[in-house]
Amino acid sequence: MGEDAWNRSALRAGTLSRLLALTDTLVEQVALPEPQAPTRRLLVVDPLDPPVTDRAGAVLIAIGVDPRSAAAEDLLRDAGADRVTAVVLRGVDDRARRERLGEVAERAGTALLLRTSWADWQTVISRMRAALESPAPESDNVPLGDLAALARQIARQVGAGVTIEDPDSRVLAHHAVSADLDRIRLWTVLTGAVPEERRRAMDQDGFFKQLWSSNQVLHRLPHGDVPERMAVAVQAGDMRLGSIWVAAITGKPLRASTIEVLRTAAETAAAHLLYHHAHHDARNALLLAAARAVLDGPGSGLLLAGHSGMPADARCAVLAVGTSGPVDDDCRVRLEQGVRMHPSRPGTDHLILPVARGVLVLLGGLAKDPARARDQVGDYGRQLSAALSERLGTRVLIGLGPVQARLDDAARSRRAADLALGGLLFAREKPDTGCATVEQVADAVALRQVVETVDGLPLPVRTSVSRLADAPAQDGHHPLELLSAYLRHGERKGPAADALGIPRATFARQFAKLLRTAGLDADSADAVLLARIQLLVREHRAARG
Repeated sequence: MGEDAWNRSALRAGTLSRLLALTDTLVEQVALPEPQAPTRRLLVVDPLDPPVTDRAGAVLIAIGVDPRSAAAEDLLRDAGADRVTAVVLRGVDDRARRERLGEVAERAGTALLLRTSWADWQTVISRMRAALESPAPESDNVPLGDLAALARQIARQVGAGVTIEDPDSRVLAHHAVSADLDRIRLWTVLTGAVPEERRRAMDQDGFFKQLWSSNQVLHRLPHGDVPERMAVAVQAGDMRLGSIWVAAITGKPLRASTIEVLRTAAETAAAHLLYHHAHHDARNALLLAAARAVLDGPGSGLLLAGHSGMPADARCAVLAVGTSGPVDDDCRVRLEQGVRMHPSRPGTDHLILPVARGVLVLLGGLAKDPARARDQVGDYGRQLSAALSERLGTRVLIGLGPVQARLDDAARSRRAADLALGGLLFAREKPDTGCATVEQVADAVALRQVVETVDGLPLPVRTSVSRLADAPAQDGHHPLELLSAYLRHGERKGPAADALGIPRATFARQFAKLLRTAGLDADSADAVLLARIQLLVREHRAARG
């Protein structure tokens, strides 16, 4: 970008060029007749909305307009007449259509931008609005998006350690004028994220709420062996972009000028973080798309290797990571963070993808020897399950996919890993290690398939289990609970009664009544088999919510 990037006319505040410099990964530039045209505001338009009279200098986000329609051309002509700076339409694959729209826009004198395939409208609107609202300093010698250079510049001004973090407290860049940093700062830099217990403590004491609710520099006094800190949020409009932290060098208090340095830095950093996030999100979207194509099959291992740096012709394997019970977005985030922070990972690289049941972990560059590669995956799965279970406070189970020779074959490993995780989640007795291959839980996998098939199968009659489901509870225990305990304990009444905390004589009496109510022949192997399957179906349905 040059030595003095912000003084270049291309990045002059309030112009279309600067807006595109911060958001160019979100849109494809089809027509750009006046790059230095002013950008005063963002307007989201829909053909069914009342027209806006003054649109001069606006960027129109045309959500409801089909770029293939005549209405799109009419919109461009009207935009030119109203001195609109730019119109954003959804993307269109037809090259001839793009060229036609570009010609219309050029004649109208308004820029035409097409939304890229990886971005949705919400992302385009929020990022463009933030870019319009982010301040541009008159002079900043840091190249646009170079967060490492920005951190270095701030650290030299304050004479301390600096981290620039995203809203989730992951380190984007860091620099320190001395290596004499406290343990928390060193751990944060080395792992790339603030320790979870530290984040939890700051969340509980209201620090993060205070940080994101103002543009003030917050000061945390020294505490024990942790020296003082200062932090400021970086925001543009209502979008949280990140934060800047200054940590005192051990034994040296922070300078009084640090507050003013951070205030200025927060304004400067807004554009840098917008640029970083836009390009990072674009790269990440392409990477995830390539990874999903490979894991869903068929996909190109070579394309994924190009995006990720993972070797295409080296051994790989997939692990399916999940927990018992419903998995929400917060759980997926915690699983992903836990996987990222686990240190002993085999191979040369890895990818983590969120899925409905948890996350998938693709390990690449495993050992050339197949047996050694299998040992690597098994050891990693056992260690990861134990570490995540302790970290999340709940049992984390992992399905281990078989090692494959190339990235192109990763879908086979993913399918087996998914089946293994499903078997682990379905089985009543979990393995001690918390992970398994599909061969190790084959019976549970097969039984789950049977149960899910039966669950959707309409029966022509009411069975004994159906009748028991409608029967009233007896002394606080539902008849289905009695039957389930009886079957789980090898069709023995005594152990079933003990498990439920019922006197054995009372259980025997209630169970005899249960058999009469249901019309169940406990001596019939077929009747008992059907009852087992139907109880499993009910339990499986309840577990799925």
